[in-house]
Amino acid sequence: MTTDTPAYSPGLEGVPIAESALSLVEGQVGRLTYRGYSIEDLTGPQGTFEEIVALIYDGELPKPARILEMKRHLEAERGLTPGQIEFARSAAKLTHPMFALQAAVAILGPMDNDFERKVSTVTERGLSLTAKVGHLVGVIAQAVAGRPYEGPRPGESHAHMMLRMITGKEPSDLHTRVMDALLILQADHSAGNASTFTSRVVTSTKAEPESVVASAIGALSGPAHGGANEHSLRLFMEIGDPAGAEPKIQRLLEDKYKIPGFGHRVYHVKDPRSKVIQTLAAEVIKGETPEADHYQIALMVEKVATARLGDRGLFPNVDLFSGCVFEAIGIPIDIFTPVFAASRTAGWTANIREQWDSGNRIFRPAQIYVGAPVREYVPIDKR
Repeated sequence: MTTDTPAYSPGLEGVPIAESALSLVEGQVGRLTYRGYSIEDLTGPQGTFEEIVALIYDGELPKPARILEMKRHLEAERGLTPGQIEFARSAAKLTHPMFALQAAVAILGPMDNDFERKVSTVTERGLSLTAKVGHLVGVIAQAVAGRPYEGPRPGESHAHMMLRMITGKEPSDLHTRVMDALLILQADHSAGNASTFTSRVVTSTKAEPESVVASAIGALSGPAHGGANEHSLRLFMEIGDPAGAEPKIQRLLEDKYKIPGFGHRVYHVKDPRSKVIQTLAAEVIKGETPEADHYQIALMVEKVATARLGDRGLFPNVDLFSGCVFEAIGIPIDIFTPVFAASRTAGWTANIREQWDSGNRIFRPAQIYVGAPVREYVPIDKR
């Protein structure tokens, strides 16, 4: 039987929105791969963000010479003008760092607005944005902390530059390696997540890449998406004492409180990124520290919530533990999601290129109208 009314899928669940070869999320088995390679392998001790950018853009594991070439390319492209730096610092004093980042990325755009004519530069523009957004996060973090601007140094890796600028300290080799792993973990997550889908939709209007990334940052800022890592750590801070965590978490669940960092639309087992994060946590969270307390609370959340919700397919996602690791390497809580954005810019911009390569038909889904039928207009003097 046919009908004129299309089927409605809330949240577009189960509706394919694109064909992509960049990354694959397999929710039933808890697997994430970039170009076919597992996230567990890619975040190994030798993994760097530059390697993953090359993999996502090239489609194959890069050789050492290609990794070095990508490192030099990102270093060459990360520069900002004095005006762009001052704008980002000023915005950071007026609003949340995510909104400051969104505005600062938007003004990276050109004076014209005709990307279709320049679409052959899509790879160049995407890599330039990947480099510059990381720099901007450092600029904003410095302004929020009240520190003067101190920009990138020659020869720095992307992870080292970001961590040094954000924390104001020279990062250890361990912290730099952990930062690389965090950037790798968040670089892409299929075309269907909210921010990447946003990037595809805005790209389909033939918008400039800077406008695309700015719109994706807006989508990522929401607590149901990228902002969950910040909200998770704030919850742990509110709970405070690991010794009293269990009854508090039980009470929250009884009150139907949605635990940030728990549950995922696609994963119905534990998020594989969460497992990697916990390996990193074991390396950097030591002794009697606030982050150690927060991590113990996160583990209790996992235990209690899994017992209550695991039979419904709800398990920890990447955000439950990531805030504890960010905290352990010195990243302030308001900068968690901007760091996520800097990493995901690699995936967003690769999706821009894929969207154009697909033919770039503008997104125009249908709606199901549930409003009033056609009615006769009543003049204002007769109402």
